[in-house]
Order: sequence, then structure tokens, then C-alpha cells
Amino acid sequence: MKFINTFFVAVTLMGVVACAPEQGAVITKRGAGFELRIDGEPTFIKGVGGTNRLEVASSASANACRTWGGNIESVKRTSALAAENGMRVMQGISLPKDGEKYVDEEWKAKTLEQCRELATTFKDDPNIFCWGIGNEVQLSGANGAAVWGFIEELAVAIKEIAPRQLVSTVISHDKSALDSIARYAPSLDVVGINSYGPILEVKDMVAESDYEGPYMITEWGPTGWWETDKTTWEASIEQTSEEKRQVYESRYNGAVLGDERCIGSFVFLWGQKEERTPTWFSMFVEREVEGLPLDGEKTPMVEAMQRVWSGTEPTQTAPVVTGIKIDGKAPVESPTVEAGKAFKVDVAATDREQENLTYIWEVLHEATVLGFGGSYEPRPERYGEVFTTTAPTAEIKISEAGNYRVYAYVKDGTGYVSTVNSPVQVK
Repeated sequence: MKFINTFFVAVTLMGVVACAPEQGAVITKRGAGFELRIDGEPTFIKGVGGTNRLEVASSASANACRTWGGNIESVKRTSALAAENGMRVMQGISLPKDGEKYVDEEWKAKTLEQCRELATTFKDDPNIFCWGIGNEVQLSGANGAAVWGFIEELAVAIKEIAPRQLVSTVISHDKSALDSIARYAPSLDVVGINSYGPILEVKDMVAESDYEGPYMITEWGPTGWWETDKTTWEASIEQTSEEKRQVYESRYNGAVLGDERCIGSFVFLWGQKEERTPTWFSMFVEREVEGLPLDGEKTPMVEAMQRVWSGTEPTQTAPVVTGIKIDGKAPVESPTVEAGKAFKVDVAATDREQENLTYIWEVLHEATVLGFGGSYEPRPERYGEVFTTTAPTAEIKISEAGNYRVYAYVKDGTGYVSTVNSPVQVK
């Protein structure tokens, strides 16, 4: 456990003794749980993954952002951006998932020196409250003394230089990694856990592990593509944006707020990325994609986080999209169509504020160039042209056999876009 060394300057003014506030981040035990204080203020992390649209995050009552790595110049930019929006930063330090690296003494020495340089540069930065050493480094099986012992070495070095900041590492949903951290990396102040579908099991997993400290849920969001139902040709079925909104709210209330040992979370992804689809983990839609009339609008998941962070009902909400069917078949029914023959797509959508809705339609080839552990994936190739309707239905024809995905983007003109898609096989 970490206790920041603080000092108090007592001055007497009109008979009253005043004390300077604590500086930096400190975690203390509180009953069965833990409390984080930053500069003396009790703080529960309401964080976002990434640095996109921090002004929107701040206005929705978020107070922190997380990055996955960066050099000195990029960290300076992140810190300045966070300061502009009243946010704290969990600054990532990127490490490889290749276990062989952790027995390479030359690489280790270079990495240690880079970490010391970062810590020295930013040890007094009031915006950085925590360093995140590595992200899911155990995914490729690197889960032994060499890996965690080196992370312990980095943690000790950073803490010696920057005692006002916390030091952590981030793992996937993995009890064995927690056990290894307890054994090999006891100097870590807090552990970050990334969890999607089984997020409600995090509390029990932590309790059953050898790790006894606090944790944050550092990535969470919709059910992952590896956890969902699939079509008969193994295409993962993505939740509608309304289904995502519901699970974001229920998972936050049930998991993030459900354990006294949890000191907060970072929702994923407060931005847009391609991972199996352009929409799977994206809390904002794309922008500046040729031929696609979208401009980075908010999705219903942003609405969800504003609701749970602030405890109040948003004045404006997103369109409610509850389903999509191709020739009457839902995605779980593995819709197939004939090449060159038109098929009908129907979307079920409403709007709470009775705004007029616009439907944008796009067909992409199913993704085949796939990443690992969240690494880069290119946007799949588009088939045909994007088109727009004012009705929730479209007629589409695909002439070439193969696996595709039909996307519908539903706009209400208020800054929100809701999403839904369905895989379709063309024979």
C-alpha cells in the first residue's frame, strides 16, 4: 500500500492554525475497501479511455482520462489537454506482450531508463495521478517472475522519482495475473483490470485471488466480439447501440459501484476505432470518411455515462435502435441472400424527443485483416455507395458472393447517432 509523504505548514492567523493541503495521490484503507485522495480531496475515478472530446467527457461529469503510452512530447500534450478540461490522467507506459523481451537485459535497461526519464520529467505534474505500466502483457502467456519482476523494478524506480503519483499495471480479466502480481510486484499501488462480458464477476475474482489491494476497471464496455453469438459462417454479432447503452449503465452500477475495493473506472472507448467493425467499441462514430456523412457524433453510450456519472437524466437522448432484419431475419438467424438479387433491410428505431430521424446505409466487406489485443485493424472495403433515407428501410443488391455486413446509422439532428449492423452472406 502506498502512503504519500506529505508535510503540513502550520501558520497562525488570528489565533487559527491553518494547514497546507496534501499534495498528490494517495490510497488509504477504509473499512473493507479503499479511498483515493488527490490533493487531499476524496476522488472516485469517473474516467474515459482515450483523450477524444474531453470537453464532452467533462460536461458529462467525468474526471479522468487514460492513455496506453506515449513519449515526453505526447504526454505534455495529454497533460495540457486534461488541464484545459479539469481532468486527471492515468498515463500509460507501453510494454510488449512478448515474454522473450523480459529476459533481454539490453531491452530492459533501455526501458528502465525511458521510464526514469518520463517520471523525472513529470514527477511534479499535477494532472498525472497515476502511471500504468503495460497493458495486458500476460495475454501471450507472459505471466511469470520475469515479466512481473521487471514491472516491479519499473514501479520501484518510478516511485522513488515521483512519490506524489500512483503506480499501477493493467491486466485482462485473469485471476492468475492477480496472483502473480501479489507475488512478484508488491510495490504497485493499484491494479487495473480490463473486463467486458464477465465484468460483473470482477469483484469475486479479485476476492478469490492472492491480491489484497485496490483496483480500477480500466477498460470496460459492450460485450466483446469474442464473447457474442455468431452466424453460421462465424461472423460475430454486434449489439445494437441501445443494447450497449443498457449494458453500460447496468455494468457500471453493478460492477464499478459494486465493490468497495474498486476506486473507479475508465470506460472504453471514448473515441472511435476499428475492431472487427467501425462501431463495436466506439462511443463516437467516425468522421472524415469519404462518402460517409458522419462527423464524430455521440452514440447512446455517451448518454449512458452522463446518466450514471452525474446521477441525473440528460435533457437530450439518442435515437433508440432496437434491431435490424434482412429479409425478415435477425442477425442470429444468419441471413443469406442470392447474388444479384435485391433484399430488404428493416431497422426498428424510435426517438424519445420525437425528433425526425435520418437513416444512413453502408455495406462493408466482413473484416479479414484482424488485430491482436486491440492492435490496429484497417477499415474493411466498402461495397457500393452510401445512401440516405428518411424511412427505416432500404433495398440493397450485392452482385458478388462473399461475407458482408450492412450498417445503419440513425441520426436525430441533435449530435447523436445510433448504430446497428447485421452480417449477411451472399451466395
